[in-house]
Amino acid sequence: MRISSFILGFALLASTALEAKTSENFQKRFQIIRDESGKLVGVRDRTLPVKFEVAPYVKMIKEQIIAEQSYMNQTNAVTYEDEVKSLLELDEVSLATDPQYQRRVEVVVDSLKELATLNVDNVFKNPAFNEVVSKYQDKMTDAILMLDPTMIAMVNDPSFFYKKNVTYQVVSWGLDFARKRLSQLPILNTASFIIVQVEKKITERRNFHQNMLLHYLENFTAEELGLTHDEVNLVWSSIYESRIPWYAFWESNNAKANWTKYGVNNFYAQFRAASATLRNSTGLYGQLFSRPNYAFQEVTYKGDKVIINLFDQESMFEKRPAVAFNYDKPTQVVRKRVLLSLAELGLSFVSLPAIIKDNVTTFIKSYYEKQRITEGALYGYFESQNDQTGKAQIKKQYLNPFDVTL
Repeated sequence: MRISSFILGFALLASTALEAKTSENFQKRFQIIRDESGKLVGVRDRTLPVKFEVAPYVKMIKEQIIAEQSYMNQTNAVTYEDEVKSLLELDEVSLATDPQYQRRVEVVVDSLKELATLNVDNVFKNPAFNEVVSKYQDKMTDAILMLDPTMIAMVNDPSFFYKKNVTYQVVSWGLDFARKRLSQLPILNTASFIIVQVEKKITERRNFHQNMLLHYLENFTAEELGLTHDEVNLVWSSIYESRIPWYAFWESNNAKANWTKYGVNNFYAQFRAASATLRNSTGLYGQLFSRPNYAFQEVTYKGDKVIINLFDQESMFEKRPAVAFNYDKPTQVVRKRVLLSLAELGLSFVSLPAIIKDNVTTFIKSYYEKQRITEGALYGYFESQNDQTGKAQIKKQYLNPFDVTL
């Protein structure tokens, strides 16, 4: 009965959504690039900046540390620890008592406590620290200019993005340069953290915006987008080609050999997997509402109306679909992500064997690393519905200061 009611409700809500959605925002954001003969070349996102500076991320992480230090100073230590643990609380009691899970949570708490004593001015005003950041910025700028950061699909070259994986080389240079120039551990660790995170946030912008584009490709006709059916398939192929790891030459060859269907086959394989996840998870939720797109579903969970992520699970221990958006507690997701990203920095100051740090880092990232990028499709949904509140919340959760024009 629940499933049949869900299908009926979904049909009614989908009908309403179809009336509300508009391709106007697609035209504002994306530019279809064609050659002189009218043949499709690719898709450009007009809002992605070409100019690059490290400063926005340095500013963001500095402000987050200061704000968290202030909050710690105003909060009882036991209360603060309980708050952190409650954000990472598991639904399954059997997992909550797992010693591996408990140990990782304790290390997250210890990592945040390490930040409480960090001398922020000593780090961020240090001349050598700023020299490292400046030199890294110069190198990364050169690497980015080798790409076109505004191009999110290039349909006439089946290995365009595969050949362009160059920014990781700048990270290796930056980390080596930081080790040579910085001797104080807090300064070196903070600089190294920034070097790694900046590259991630620069490169992940393309995936985030591609996921916006996937929402439009799925929910609008080719004609509404100014494309043909075959051109849509080529755009899909370029998007999925861009996600091939630099070492996976065999997959790059597969994309070339099946270019006209490579993307659409990947998309619908993932769509079917997401649908299976939804079917297998319905017992967790009180009500099922509309499905905004291939990756997300509106439900009620623990009494709250939320949107769940059908692609990514809540964490490495919590296998249920991640909560991407909470209508009733809008700051819940972003608070958890800010805490965990700060804990990842604080972890570098904790004295533990490297293998334990690696395990805890994996634990931390499992809560938000993939989830944030998939939410590009949810941003695309809110944008196509002219939902300013939804867009603003996803932007906060994205935690990417290099995407200022969202």
